[in-house]
Amino acid sequence: MGSSGIAQIPITRRNLRNLALMTLTTMWPPNTLVLSRNAIAVRRREPWDNYVERSGATLETLADRALAWICRSQDRVASGGVGDFQFQGWTPGYPEVTGYIIPTFWDYHRLLGRDELAQRAIRMADWELRVQKPAGGFESLYEGEGRPPVVFNTGQVIRGLTRTYEETGEGRYLEAAVRAADWMVANQDPDGSWTRAGYLGMKRTYDVYAAAGLAKLSTVTANDDHARAATANCEFALRHQLGNGWFDLCDNTPGGNATPSTHTLCYTIDGLIETGEALGEHGFIVGGQRAARALMDRVEQGGRLPGRFDRYWQPASRSVVLTGSAQLGLILTRLYRREGERRLLQTARSLVDFLAFSQRLNGIGRNRRGGIAGSFPIWGRYVPLKHPSWATKFFLDHLLGVRMAFESTSPASAAAAAADRGDGGVGSS
Repeated sequence: MGSSGIAQIPITRRNLRNLALMTLTTMWPPNTLVLSRNAIAVRRREPWDNYVERSGATLETLADRALAWICRSQDRVASGGVGDFQFQGWTPGYPEVTGYIIPTFWDYHRLLGRDELAQRAIRMADWELRVQKPAGGFESLYEGEGRPPVVFNTGQVIRGLTRTYEETGEGRYLEAAVRAADWMVANQDPDGSWTRAGYLGMKRTYDVYAAAGLAKLSTVTANDDHARAATANCEFALRHQLGNGWFDLCDNTPGGNATPSTHTLCYTIDGLIETGEALGEHGFIVGGQRAARALMDRVEQGGRLPGRFDRYWQPASRSVVLTGSAQLGLILTRLYRREGERRLLQTARSLVDFLAFSQRLNGIGRNRRGGIAGSFPIWGRYVPLKHPSWATKFFLDHLLGVRMAFESTSPASAAAAAADRGDGGVGSS
């Protein structure tokens, strides 16, 4: 559907309704307790500093809690998809987010050997097949709201369908992914952006995170049309990158483009790096690295990262976008495995401290325990009073990235790498 259809979404009316509900539900005792704990936390002096070590938590226990939260979400939604928890209760399933949760569950299935996680990933993928639009795309936001398909959301479902095909060998997942990719290609603008089927009809650089789904699929199918579309979108994004690494057109509202969130900035960074790796385009990786290092320089010693930045990389928000912090941590672990610079891993590790602190801070009751909220404090500008499932998904990816990075630097792994090189020595990172 064209951008005119997207622009008719009654966002203001929906947000006003949600605001009224959230205001009423703040009086429910568990919600009041969460707000009180956040109010106390913002007045303490860096209670997140070195939190994992001080609390006795481990990467494994943090991941177990986060996995349990997503499993609970899937069970409460009951359709096969994964939703979010708001102060007023659970949402329906979210096709976009469920799409990119699927690879996370396959990753943890392989790491932990838990068959339940594989079965849940398949249930998610089967649900995606049921909600796919006839033309191939996937609707924005939640199931059942009757919204038109959107390119960004569709790209994330492609990730999950492609991975499920790779894991199961069942052609129906690949066929659905190809139909979705064909729909994306058909709706691409001549300059490489997506406005005709983009949210609010906006040109956005962070659509490269959807392009990465196309690029990955093209490595499975050898479909040049999909690869060319991904390349064109990354080239569009790089034309809107400043010399200091910052991206223009990088928020999901026109008013936010001057100070994009770390969430959308990291979508852009990660999308460029992933597409560059999939297609062998080194320039895309360099563009992502430049922005990632600029953000890394803004992480405070205890792991706090302001949630928005202007074109000079000056903080434009006092609150933290927790999803963006997890995404940056994941990106830094990937760059660490490419480059071996210790500071990359140290910064990623400090971000875990902040996120683990927030996981515990807001973990009141079964519906919140183990999940990650949208903002710190929880009433911050980005998805306030909510545990969005994508925040917990990226926290899981971040934890896995840190774990893999530490394992790659252990004496045993270093010795194995040296043996593979045939030099008989232990190389330094």
